Amino acid sequence: MGESPLSMVEVNNLGLTYHGQAGPVAALAGVSLSLAPGQSCAVIGPSGCGKSTLLYVLAGLLAPGEGEVQVAGEAIRPRRPGTALVLQDFGLLPWKTVWHNAALGLEVRRVPRAEQAARVEEALRRVGLWEVRQRFPAQLSGGQRQRVAIARSLCLQPDLLLMDEPFSALDALTREDLQNLLLEAWRSYAPTLVLVTHSIEEAVFLGQRVLVLSPHPGRVVADIANPEAGDPAYRRHPDFYAQCTRVRDALEKGVAA
Repeated sequence: MGESPLSMVEVNNLGLTYHGQAGPVAALAGVSLSLAPGQSCAVIGPSGCGKSTLLYVLAGLLAPGEGEVQVAGEAIRPRRPGTALVLQDFGLLPWKTVWHNAALGLEVRRVPRAEQAARVEEALRRVGLWEVRQRFPAQLSGGQRQRVAIARSLCLQPDLLLMDEPFSALDALTREDLQNLLLEAWRSYAPTLVLVTHSIEEAVFLGQRVLVLSPHPGRVVADIANPEAGDPAYRRHPDFYAQCTRVRDALEKGVAA
């Protein structure tokens, strides 16, 4: 078995420009980031600052315009087996059951049926959906649908988990419940986690690093170490509120710059 890479994510001077009907639009400029295996990072910034663009580059869905991006020591590529992406709109197929939606990534990767069954059962039990495994997405609440999306990513046993505002459409209590679920899964499976969010509190609760981006083109205006993230009790600690203030100040300075 090969040695783990020193960095799971290595981004050096990343720039990307979209070419639309109205002309070129710079989404990212000069973004650099290095994440160790198993580290969590929250990316936050104003709307349109390129947060999702950064995530899609890491997923191999967009190619860098400038700079270099590596995952696990290799240049990014589409359909990397160890990368899982969870989207805000859940990405569920309405005609498939909870079970088959959770198994979808394994089917695409042609994982043997017996292994699929074992992984899906483990993941659905972990996220509390085993009893509703034969239901369809329309029969689920928003929180349950997001649990299916998380279960599907856990089935893949990823070493890089990318999440694009996965909880933004949920009510406050459901959101906190799923944040705790994600935290438990991250501590158990230890993937490198990159979470895009608009929520300061969510960024500080889940990200051992908090990357603050400026308005577009997105540039890194702060890279805040947040080592207490990952502790379920952190949300109630005074240090949590102090870190939220640091992130808020960085956001305000980035917008004003």
